[in-house]
Amino acid sequence: MQLPPSGPPREPDAGTGADADAHAGAGADAVRAAYAERAGEYATALGSMSAVHPDDLDFVSRWAGGLDGPVLDLGCGPGHWTAFLAGRDGAGLDVSGVDPVPAFVRHARRTHPGVRYEVGSAEHLRAADGSIAGVLAWYSLVHHAPDGIEEPLREITRVLQPGGRLLVGFFEAPALESFDHAVVTAWRWPVDELAVRLEAAGLAVLETTTRTDPGSRPHAALIAERRTAR
Repeated sequence: MQLPPSGPPREPDAGTGADADAHAGAGADAVRAAYAERAGEYATALGSMSAVHPDDLDFVSRWAGGLDGPVLDLGCGPGHWTAFLAGRDGAGLDVSGVDPVPAFVRHARRTHPGVRYEVGSAEHLRAADGSIAGVLAWYSLVHHAPDGIEEPLREITRVLQPGGRLLVGFFEAPALESFDHAVVTAWRWPVDELAVRLEAAGLAVLETTTRTDPGSRPHAALIAERRTAR
């Protein structure tokens, strides 16, 4: 489930205080249900590479170019990033899209035949230990509250090969805070604070980038590598 910073105009951040806190405990079932209700609308608005910012396309492409082995597009949503990686430069990667919303997986399979998609969650990946060269988590961890993000990060680390790389895109802010996302409550992270969480999960942060576009929330992305020993 992905909401890139180049998506629809931002809504007022009315949820940075008590109202957002009241919804901040929404679990995986609530997030899944919220996206399922708007899957068609979301896919129409954001389910193609034309909605992707050129800087993000360059950043992800450079990350993908250094991978050698299977790749997971975690929280693949409508599946456009998965399909892009599968057909990149005419060669493509061995990539699978994973999303907890069945409607997104059905849409992705219809729209991108020949690319692998499956229903699954970040907390329970089907991949074997140390079997994945890269994980793309493009805005797919933004709905995990600070006290719940460790579980998917540990699972990502588990499936990555030693030296395998995670790329995570997220909403950036000077202070960790929740807000009323267009679909369901999400979180903004300071880059350094999310980097600490990645390091604690066994990942070494290699590179960061930030950007603020007119009419969009501040964006950040991190590339992190699984350490050879945990």
